[in-house]
Amino acid sequence: MRLKYRLSFSFLLVVAIASGANFFLVRRSTESMFRNLVFIGDAEKAKVYAEVVGGYYAEKGNWDGLQDFLTELPDLFPRMIDEKIYGEGGWTPLPAIPTATLRILMADRIAVADSDGVIVADTAGRILSTVHPSDHLSHGIPIMVEFERIGTALVGSMIDSSLSGANERYLESVTRALLWSSLAAASLALFLGLFLAVRITRPLGLLAAAARSVVSGDLSAPVPVRGRDELAALSVSFNEMVAELNRLDAAKKQVIADSAHELRTPVTLIQGTIEGMIDGIFPCDTATLKSVHEETLRLSRLIDTLRELEIIESGELRLDMGGVDIRETIRKAIALFSSSARAKGIALSSENLSALSPLARGDYLRIGEVVYNLIANAIKYAPEGGTVRVREEAGFEGSVAFSVDDSGPGIPADERGRVFERFYRVDKSRSSDSGGRGLGLAIAAEIVKAHGGSISVGHSDLGGASFTVSLPSAQE
Repeated sequence: MRLKYRLSFSFLLVVAIASGANFFLVRRSTESMFRNLVFIGDAEKAKVYAEVVGGYYAEKGNWDGLQDFLTELPDLFPRMIDEKIYGEGGWTPLPAIPTATLRILMADRIAVADSDGVIVADTAGRILSTVHPSDHLSHGIPIMVEFERIGTALVGSMIDSSLSGANERYLESVTRALLWSSLAAASLALFLGLFLAVRITRPLGLLAAAARSVVSGDLSAPVPVRGRDELAALSVSFNEMVAELNRLDAAKKQVIADSAHELRTPVTLIQGTIEGMIDGIFPCDTATLKSVHEETLRLSRLIDTLRELEIIESGELRLDMGGVDIRETIRKAIALFSSSARAKGIALSSENLSALSPLARGDYLRIGEVVYNLIANAIKYAPEGGTVRVREEAGFEGSVAFSVDDSGPGIPADERGRVFERFYRVDKSRSSDSGGRGLGLAIAAEIVKAHGGSISVGHSDLGGASFTVSLPSAQE
């Protein structure tokens, strides 16, 4: 079942339960309140009847004929009104009331019990001469004659808990009104639920369609972002993921193209030389074979470098962690590159090495590789007669930091984020012979990352690039 229909069914179920519970509770509450109201009304009527019956008893001296009196009371009232009727101050005149109106007003069932609780009158004629339950009598209105209780007057619900026909019809009308209002509320809630279900599932449907497109290889269509809720945030995250996949896909294609280009040069040279030897163009002597051998070594180094970078990036690099003397590592690197620096007239120097923390936590050989790659890169790009400097930097607490600066052309700010990508060269005109293969910085960055450190590039006060490395301290 689709999510939209599951949500709609859930809304319907919740609405049905809520509407049913609301109907049941309101119906019971209304009935209880209405019965209480009817009882209060009957009690007020019973007070009037108690006065009338008290006057009757005072005149007759007994209950004889009371049953007929109460039964004929609506017919007797006009004549009694024309004369006088017994009230609190004795017989007092009442205003004229039409007989039809009196019949409606006096349509309630009336019962009178004597002082012993025996029913002496009942307009319904069902409980005459029976002893009425004391709990019912306790709710009745006392009939008093000369300050003496001679009986009890009961009306309607005070006699029988069942409601009269008119009251039952009223409750039925209230029940119908409640039922229709509950159905209307449920319908409205269901409509709103369906609307919300569509609003919720539509972005999910777009995300699902976009995900299927990504699976099929189409990374071109972003998901539209509507609103600021969690679904909108999910759409934004999805679009960011697709953008990153696009970037990685482009990077992968670029790596493949660059790898093919880097591999093509030595392979072409090897192939051309061997074909020339076969055709007799080149002599098959030691010098020619040595040239072929050098190209195979170059090809082997490139393949080994790519394999090394793949191992580092995949997290499979094994590190022999220990304390590494950064000062000694830098001194050895400077000694190693001093001859090549002198050959270009470059001043290769170090500063503040004594202030460096003596030990960094890492793999001695791999950290040495980072230092060698950065110095080699600086010498490569520094002009003849330029400067390359290695010095201590103020790192964060628990870290060892150093920088390698050169006086070369530097790196534009908009390209600094890409210098650590494989095969990337700032100067696109440089070949792999003159400008390197563009793998040294990528390897250095991955090694530093594997050690839990950081590497960054910026502008040097020497005028060129400044690479800063921060590594965890062995004393951390």
